[in-house]
Amino acid sequence: MKAIAAIVNEILGLFVDDQGLALSILGVVAVAIVLALGVHAPSIVTGAAIVLGCAAALVVSVLRAKT
Repeated sequence: MKAIAAIVNEILGLFVDDQGLALSILGVVAVAIVLALGVHAPSIVTGAAIVLGCAAALVVSVLRAKT
């Protein structure tokens, strides 16, 4: 049973290794949902928010890991 738990933890670790990055990306997705459904922004604006937001989250994550 411990082996199965260890395997599951390893698999989850592949997807959520950096909790700060995961939370940042969830925040970006939440903002995109608000833009798309709440404000009815054009799809280009929503797409740009996702791309730029995820890129910014990645840069911040890399800079945090560097120091």
